[in-house]
Amino acid sequence: MRALLAFLFTRKHALIGFLVLKAVAVLVNGLVRGTAEVWGIGILALIVYAIIARFAQAGRVLSIWAITLLMLYEAAGALLLAWSGLTDAPGMALIGLAVAAYLIVGALAVFASRREG
Repeated sequence: MRALLAFLFTRKHALIGFLVLKAVAVLVNGLVRGTAEVWGIGILALIVYAIIARFAQAGRVLSIWAITLLMLYEAAGALLLAWSGLTDAPGMALIGLAVAAYLIVGALAVFASRREG
């Protein structure tokens, strides 16, 4: 179990996990709302997040700080959605809590790796 956690929360894997979660969110949001604006904003945000994540993976300190803040922001949004849907859809709330926990721990792992090369 410890090896799995060490694997999941390296800088590279935490960033990939964040981008995958954001891509799923863009896809779901685009399919549910179905407007060109939602798709455009979602895809643009995903591209910007990917660029920042790429620089963070390269070890740029400013990008590491930025992606850490973005991950914590997305985690806060997931927590708020999970909390608001706790009584209506507890299964979805549990998934939201798991996503938020992953993003928080991933953000801390990325931030802790800022001094590595």
